Amino acid sequence: MREHGYDPEQTLHCIGERAAEIIHIGQAVLGLGGTIEYFRDTVFNYPTLAEAYKVAALAGLNRL
Repeated sequence: MREHGYDPEQTLHCIGERAAEIIHIGQAVLGLGGTIEYFRDTVFNYPTLAEAYKVAALAGLNRL
């Protein structure tokens, strides 16, 4: 069910002390119609907190 722009198929969660530093990356990708594969295929600077997206995407794809 989609209400007020909420789509349960596209939900983003960032939890932790520095979540505010990376949430915008996920918002931008979802807003532009991106998928989890974007995070798998994108090179992020290392080591940075933003790399957490790639690690999470790979973990999620391995569970599918």
